[in-house]
This record gives sequence, C-alpha cells and structure tokens, in this order.
Amino acid sequence: MMKYRDTLLFQVHKQFEAWLAQEGPVSHEELYRFVHSLRGTAGTIGLADLSELAQTLLEQLDQQDAKPWPTHEWRDFLQELIALCYEHRPEQEILLEDPTLPQESTYDNQPLLLILDDDVTLLMYLKEYLEKQNWSVIATVYPHKALDYFHDLNPDCLILDLNIPETGGFQVMQTLSEKIKKQYVPTTIISIDCDRETRLRAYRLGADDVMCKPLDLEELTVRLERQLRRKRWMDKILFLDELTGVYNRNCFADTYQKLLADSMRSHAPFSLAFLDIDHFKKVNDTYGHLVGDVVLSRFAAFIRGSAEKQDVFFRYGGEEFILLMPRTSVQEAQLRLERMLRDFRDLSFEASEGTFSLSFSAGVVQIEDAQKPLAYWIDAADTALYSAKNAGRCRIEAAVRSADPDTRTVKLKVAIIDDDPLICAVLADSARASLDGWIHSDIRTYHEGAAFFASSWHQGPEAYLIILDGIMPQMDGLDVLRRIRNLPNSKQYTVLMLTGRSGEQDIAQALQLGADDYMTKPFSTKELEARIKRLVKRMM
Repeated sequence: MMKYRDTLLFQVHKQFEAWLAQEGPVSHEELYRFVHSLRGTAGTIGLADLSELAQTLLEQLDQQDAKPWPTHEWRDFLQELIALCYEHRPEQEILLEDPTLPQESTYDNQPLLLILDDDVTLLMYLKEYLEKQNWSVIATVYPHKALDYFHDLNPDCLILDLNIPETGGFQVMQTLSEKIKKQYVPTTIISIDCDRETRLRAYRLGADDVMCKPLDLEELTVRLERQLRRKRWMDKILFLDELTGVYNRNCFADTYQKLLADSMRSHAPFSLAFLDIDHFKKVNDTYGHLVGDVVLSRFAAFIRGSAEKQDVFFRYGGEEFILLMPRTSVQEAQLRLERMLRDFRDLSFEASEGTFSLSFSAGVVQIEDAQKPLAYWIDAADTALYSAKNAGRCRIEAAVRSADPDTRTVKLKVAIIDDDPLICAVLADSARASLDGWIHSDIRTYHEGAAFFASSWHQGPEAYLIILDGIMPQMDGLDVLRRIRNLPNSKQYTVLMLTGRSGEQDIAQALQLGADDYMTKPFSTKELEARIKRLVKRMM
C-alpha cells in the first residue's frame, strides 16, 4: 500500500509543479477533475484525511460558478491540501503543522542563545542539541559577527569559547563586558583551559559560569536553565532600559492603555511618534559599538529632556524609540518633533576619528479609534517613519492611512531561492504569515540563483531577506551565498540557509561565507516563521 501512496503523492506534486509553471490560469474543469480524482484515489489507498479534505473542497467548488483560477487563487484554495500532502510525503523537507490543531506556537517566545566557537563540529552539535530544548540558537565562528549579533539581536544568553583565532574569547568579553553587566546577559565560558587563573579572569570580566571541555550537555542545559530563569525574573521586575535609562517595552502596552483611557474620558487628542536615529548602523560600523551606545544614551536623554512633562518615552528596540504624547494633536506633535530635530542636529558626538553629528526621522499618528489595537497605530507611525526615510531622512512625517494595503511602501524584500516550485510556494506562505500585519514586504520566488541575479529587483535600496536552499542543480546554494557576499550592497542582505546536508563541511562553509542562520531539514513551518521574525527584527 505504501508504494501506491508514494506514487499518488508524487503525481500530486508533479501536478502542482505543472500548474505553477504554466503561464495562464487553471480551468475550473481541470481543478474540479483533479480534486475529484484525488478524493477517490486517496480514500481507496488508505489516505482518509486527504480524501475527506478533497470532499470538502469539492463541495465548495460545487457552490461556485465555473471560472478560470489564477495561480494565487488556486494556491489559496488548495493551501490546506498542499500542506497535508507534504505531511504524507515520505522524505519531508518541511514539517507542516496539523491544520486541525490550534496554531499557537511557542517558537516566538523561545529564549535566544548566541554561541561563538571556532570548532564547527561542536558548534553544530550544540546548536542542534540546545534547539531540541525549545531554545533558539544563533551560532557563528566569527568574533566580529558575534559582536554584531549581540548588539542587534539582544540575546538572552551568551556562550563563548576562549580559544578563538585572531580575537580570543577574553577580547570579546572585554569588548562586551560593560554591556553584559548593564543589560544582564548571562554569559557562560566553555574552554579546554580551565585552570584557576583562567576562571578568575573570566569571572572578573563578567562571566556567570565556566564549563570545561569536553562538555556534559545535560549539565550545560541545567546551568543555562538556571541562568535564563534568573534573567526572566530580572526582566519582569525592571521597567527601565539599562543602557538609555528610559522606559523599556515591559510597561509600554500598559502605559498606552492608561493614556488612551484618559484621552477617551477627556476627549483630548493623543498622538504616538515612532523615532529612529538616521544611519545608526553606519555609526556602529564606522566608530564602533561603544560609541553607538553613547549615541543611544545621549539621544534618549535629549528627547526626554525636550519632551513635555506628560509625554512618556520608550526604547522600543535598537535605535528605535516611541514617544507617547497625550493631549497632543498630530499637527502639534509634528511641530514639536521638528523643533527637537533642529536642536538635535546641533549636537556634536566625539570619537577617536573626530567629531560627527546626527539626525533622526519620525513618523507620528493621532490615535482616533480606541477599538483599533495598539499594533495598528504602531504600524501607522512606522509606515510614516519609513516614508520619512525614503524622502531623504532627517524629517518628520504624519501618518496617512489608506484602505488599500498595496499603496503602502515596501519596507522589506524577501527572495526564496529553491529549485522545487512547490517548496517555494510553501516557504512564501510562511514568509507571508510571519510578516503579515507587521511589515509590508515584497516576496518573490526563484527556481535558481541565476534567475535571482539576472533580475534588477535585487539591486534596490531596501533590506533583503534571502531564504536559500543549500542544494540546487545548477548554481549551488553556497555559490549563491558567495556571490551575495561579494555584492557591493551585501550588507543589505540577511541570508537564512536551508540545508539537508549533515556534513559539517557544508555548514561550516555557509557560516564562513556569512550565512546569518541555517536550518537543517526537516523543520517546522512554525519554527521557520519564528526565525524569519527574529532575523527581520534585527534587520529593520
């Protein structure tokens, strides 16, 4: 019976591929015939769930007038069927969740661990083992990438080896020591060298734990769990951002609700502004992260000192801040922020390379409907902020809401490069699910690397997320990654590599070529969506 099931699933897969490849729509008769045939065959060979779903789809088709089915329409109509076929596929590349089960996922709330170690074999083993504990793991062999990840991703825990070529683990610790202490990031040292002086030096630099290689992974897990519990407790009781001294996101939603309630009672205007320091990543790249931290602190102090007494200022993430402005209309908010911008541009910042000045951009929106969720108004202000940046930065834009979502400015481009058209479609659906209602994105699929590079689409000014299959028949995924990292705008690209390879050499090459993360097949679509969200938060 398994032979017949595999044959049916293969035929279904080929039919989907053929429809995706054809230029015109699928006829109503062809679609009906396909679903009708699938219902009977699947039921005969024991695929009852597939047969029942096909019956449901047939009933829906019976209630509709005959019409041509463009690709996006039949894909949406058959999406659940596609997922179920992949669940039955004998050699899955992606594990799709049971559509009958609740779609809540724990992936979004997983602690994030950052690991730095030049031993790729151990790095891969640790990543796989710790991810099985329901933790997210970013792993790298490069100290400079570890430093970037630390500042951009705000990990919940840092694990690093001391014996790293060129820049040793102690040098990394020294660079991060102040930030580790201020933001309380539990840090575990792993090393072959575990003598007393080494341990004492690690503790003095802020390490919370030291473990000797070879590692007892069960003990490592227990120690990390203890550190993460302590960090969760600290995060809950602290409402101030340690670096800037302004409020953090822990109390943002509650404060918003209180101010909104006051606004509704008093019928006073209430505005929300989304602020972002212009070219902040360039500051970090040019002057270093320590100078970047000084910039963030001074910017926060400046805005807080310039704001009205009733305003409440939050660090939302990275160089992004939100200013809640009660009893303030959007016109008043825009004028006040423009005055702040003029004054902020007059400030000077010191670095060893010389002095420099900065500006910021902002988007502002007036809260006019208490029934709309907070996320709606944040998106409105964020969209206005993006318009300000597209218009040249150093400006304040008021939000203009449109009923047509397609009029919004694209903030992120997502390219999925995989030689399997159906896998491309499933990955595109995951990307949409990750970004829908959060970031307006342009998602495109390519069956090979050459097609991606032949398009001028990849040369725009936007940020790019590339979801890349590691094994393709013409241009290998590693070749695509290598070429991306040689592009003049390579810093705009974040690459998530999907690999079925178990050999450490291929994953090592991917990490050495600058892949920002990798996932080994098979993996869950919910885990993929969580990874996409995490990477995009870092990018944006």
